[in-house]
Amino acid sequence: MEVKANVTITVERDGELVERFKVKNLITNGGLNWFRDLAGGTVGRADYQAVGTGTTAAAATDTALGAQVIKKTIDRRLDSDKKITFQTLILEAEANGSTLSEVGLFGGGVLIARAIISPTIAKDVSIQVTIAHEVEFSYEA
Repeated sequence: MEVKANVTITVERDGELVERFKVKNLITNGGLNWFRDLAGGTVGRADYQAVGTGTTAAAATDTALGAQVIKKTIDRRLDSDKKITFQTLILEAEANGSTLSEVGLFGGGVLIARAIISPTIAKDVSIQVTIAHEVEFSYEA
């Protein structure tokens, strides 16, 4: 089985769509073990996402964001054929004054996946950001 992930980031300013882009995500070693434990029924589902200002490239050995700014409970989970999407909203009043450059998906404190945000997001009170981590499962013989 193969696990792939992507992150779609939607930026709105004063309620209007500014941009939507997709970044490649990296499932960490801890994330692969988390999926193993999830299949075995020994861990719960992913519970939050976090954004930060770190700029170091994502690595399989990552266990945390480089410089976490805010963590938020997952607002919505969408299931589809061999995919699950975890969606979180960063509101206008949150993480202001930060240049958001990294995002992570967490389950029980384990960093499941991490991505560098490019282009970065200069967060202020007029901006709302939606982060959607899409995890896809496939099998190739």
